[in-house]
Amino acid sequence: MEYIKKKIALWEIKYGQIAISSRDYEIAKKLFNDYFGITFKLETYKGNFFNKHFLDAKWGLRLACKPFFSQLNEGETIYLQPLDRNTIKISKEEPIEEIEKFEDSEVTEDISKEISKLLVGLVKENKELREENKDLIRYKDRLEKYQNLEYIFEDEQFMEDWLERNIHKAIANLEVIDRQPVISWNELFMRNKPDFFCLDKTTRELVIVENKVRGRHKKVETQFLTYSTWVKRNLEKINKKYEDKNLKASKNFKFVIITDTTDERLEAICEDNKIALIIIDGGVVFEEIVPYYN
Repeated sequence: MEYIKKKIALWEIKYGQIAISSRDYEIAKKLFNDYFGITFKLETYKGNFFNKHFLDAKWGLRLACKPFFSQLNEGETIYLQPLDRNTIKISKEEPIEEIEKFEDSEVTEDISKEISKLLVGLVKENKELREENKDLIRYKDRLEKYQNLEYIFEDEQFMEDWLERNIHKAIANLEVIDRQPVISWNELFMRNKPDFFCLDKTTRELVIVENKVRGRHKKVETQFLTYSTWVKRNLEKINKKYEDKNLKASKNFKFVIITDTTDERLEAICEDNKIALIIIDGGVVFEEIVPYYN
């Protein structure tokens, strides 16, 4: 019986998610291979949780389920194992495969009957699966396309082009009003270019969105301070430029980072500065690590 043994860290409780890395990463990739690219149910000793998915990045696997993981204790050990095609089980006791021995002939006969029933059921299920083979092939093709998207979205230029047309899929109320606008500090050689100026269609507030792929977020705090300072000193100029969009930029504007990878440092910076942090997975699944509305 194969499973992953996981010891809970304090940051995993805080953010309601776990990371599987190092030696366990390769084991987990093989064990949970059938669960990548789909949503599944988590069956736990604190209840069942639906529509969960793995985020597979270069630094390891991540599984988010705040209602469950945030209830655990630092140092607590849990065990993850595949249960069926749509369910992963999490237990607090190490899974043990129990084998019962029966010596009584009547009990043995009853078991034989049960095995016969199971065999009949398996034959019937096998026939149904063969009939559904065409659908399964289509699902396989869709899954392969999804997996290919993960590599495509590692290209920063491609992701930026895609986000310009589909920013609403990351945050529903956003509309791109400018791409790489020039931020000038008087001297011609001192210029910066945020990835996007966006409009929150509900509040009419300015939203700056930065696109980061392949872990390129080491200088995000510098960008945040630079753009924040510039915007606060140029509110009138900004509102004038985008008055046709009915922009009402103020000192309460928002900053958003959309990335394909994250780490504890980035999440801490975003949480402390109320920067929305969105993970993009394959261009299809978005997960708010630090929520936009906070």
